[in-house]
Amino acid sequence: MTPSGHSHGRGLLLLAMVTSLATVVTSQNSSWTWADCQPSSAPSPAPSPPPPSSSTNNTFWSNVVALLYALPAAAAPTGFASLSRGNGTDRAVVRGLCRGDTTPANCATYLRNAALGIRMRCNSSRRAGIWYDDGSTKTYPAPMFCFVSYADTNASTGYEDTYRQELQNGDVVPDKDAFEGAYNRLMSYLAVRVVNGSGSSSSPVQMFATGSAEYDPEASNRTMHGLLQCMRDRTPAECNKCLQDSVRALTTCCYGHRGGAVLSYNCYLRMEVYPFYNLSLDGPPLLLPAIAGERRGKKLAAGVILAVVIPVGTVLAALVITGVFLYKRKVNRKKTPPDNYSSIYEDDFGCIEPEQLNLAVLRAATNNFSEQNKLGEGGFGEVFKGTLHDGEDIAVKRLSHNSSQGFQELKNELVLAAKLKHRNLVQLIGVSLKEEKLVIYEYMPNRSLDTFLSDPVRRQQLDWNRRFAIIYGIARGLLYLHEESCLKVIHRDLKPSNVLLDADMNPKISDFGIARAFAGDQSRDITRRPVGTLGYMSPEYAYWGHVSTKSDIFSFGVIVLEMVTGQRNNSACNETSDSVSVLSHVWDKWRAGSMVDVVDPSLGSHYPESEVMNCIEIGLLCVQENPADRPDASAVVLMLDSPSSMNNDRRAPSRPAFVFSSGLTDESDRPSRPAARGSDGVLLIRDKQSLTSTVSENEVSISELLPR
Repeated sequence: MTPSGHSHGRGLLLLAMVTSLATVVTSQNSSWTWADCQPSSAPSPAPSPPPPSSSTNNTFWSNVVALLYALPAAAAPTGFASLSRGNGTDRAVVRGLCRGDTTPANCATYLRNAALGIRMRCNSSRRAGIWYDDGSTKTYPAPMFCFVSYADTNASTGYEDTYRQELQNGDVVPDKDAFEGAYNRLMSYLAVRVVNGSGSSSSPVQMFATGSAEYDPEASNRTMHGLLQCMRDRTPAECNKCLQDSVRALTTCCYGHRGGAVLSYNCYLRMEVYPFYNLSLDGPPLLLPAIAGERRGKKLAAGVILAVVIPVGTVLAALVITGVFLYKRKVNRKKTPPDNYSSIYEDDFGCIEPEQLNLAVLRAATNNFSEQNKLGEGGFGEVFKGTLHDGEDIAVKRLSHNSSQGFQELKNELVLAAKLKHRNLVQLIGVSLKEEKLVIYEYMPNRSLDTFLSDPVRRQQLDWNRRFAIIYGIARGLLYLHEESCLKVIHRDLKPSNVLLDADMNPKISDFGIARAFAGDQSRDITRRPVGTLGYMSPEYAYWGHVSTKSDIFSFGVIVLEMVTGQRNNSACNETSDSVSVLSHVWDKWRAGSMVDVVDPSLGSHYPESEVMNCIEIGLLCVQENPADRPDASAVVLMLDSPSSMNNDRRAPSRPAFVFSSGLTDESDRPSRPAARGSDGVLLIRDKQSLTSTVSENEVSISELLPR
């Protein structure tokens, strides 16, 4: 066979493997599957990966896909496999581990689904991991059924050794100290069995153990259940260190909570007050009679004390409650209460412990918050650049004493920033809350996306490849917030000034001060006072305060169209009319079938027209007036990954919200997809018949908003 024939054969093999992976369909789309896509500049030597749209066209990624395809068959019989392929910088290593109580058949299914998930979510990373849940349970945190990772070496890096993702049950036990004592004893007992290889009493699975302990003899569910497991290619010492760190991590994060899990690259921990694994594998119960007797004694003494205190205390409590009520009513007349934040924040704030930095250190780092170090300001206060003594650059957000947004917003941002970790979110480094309210983030040397879009000179630095990578990165960040993080988070103020760019122009979403976190199955909420920025707020949020993931999708769609056109949505698109917004301009061109006319002239002709047209269509889909018509974040990422699907699988966009132009008023508001053609006459988007809906022009004005 000729060399070209060999290449053709390898291409067909790769295509077959990709197709096989892509045909895996999960029974449910679990929102608890957790993925960690490490930045491309991982510690191990590796060339810079290509853009997301072409990340599969390299030998390393081809090796990863081949190993992911082979992993289920290799790992299912024993529950674990470590596979490698290639040499040098093209070498890929894939590991897969099923939970110790998983059957081989289920293990193969879980691994196939996890392989598909990590391929779809992390296809531009050199190192990544995914903790897969099949969505069959409704409890939180949901079980981890398998773990899959890929890298360019089998050696564990410092990042992977220290990576921990804590997930907690929201309920708290009455006696936290007794509960934590039982937890520590149970975990120590299980860790010894895992490290020594004894496993469970009736299971031959290596580095895996389950067991139970009684924590409250008088509680209805008085027994806690625990599960520990290590990756089988780690030494006993590495396994023990990983387990001990995870045991401490859950205590630090979630003291007194009735359950939780800790995800790590080299081990897994979970504890609940109900059985969540195959009890036939359970080890002997770890009973704690001394603790039980002590608790009964405490409760008896407490009963005697209460019998004496209650009569007197009732009278005093009534007086105190009356006084507090009168005082609060007087205070509430003077100020408007803050927006109704979720109780998640009240429960979780005490568990957030970012590094506490000394004010003197921060003053020295920022040259005493000098004007020369100032990066910008907002409703919260100012942001300064700083340099720590070890040379690390930081950004310090300083809450103003006169800030109208204040502590509640800072508290909200701290809780979310500490819980959310993703390559497309700005990373929280630490806080200083004693003398001043300061929050420290990683420094973004290229400032915000807004500084490029609003400056014609700087905008020329954004060629199409960079623009597409920024659009893709923002979409991945939204996918994490809406579907992949432990909380469903609605940003509520997504705009170019809240998208920061690192040294490699990677986008990172910032500013979670007014974000909303939803728990459980909640998908939407209503706020009394919409806050955000005109031009990026969806109509249902601006008019009625309806908050949902589709609110963020609308904002994302505006940003996409701004990236393509090089124009800001709150500025006129031409000199002859000051009422034609970007949405109106693009919509008119879309209906006329001349979308090439909207592309930023600074791009010249140096862009792939099909990819640009795909982004225009995605942007229009995201800014439709009806929230139900807008795609969700996972669909957006899929459309960006698969531009060829736009000719066959999508309904044409309907009329965007806030379109005030009068052109083409005799046509339907949801037209057939225009036959857009490129500059060379090639058909880019075919005609496609779709449903129509009549929407009148909206003349409502907004007067009660708080733009940031």
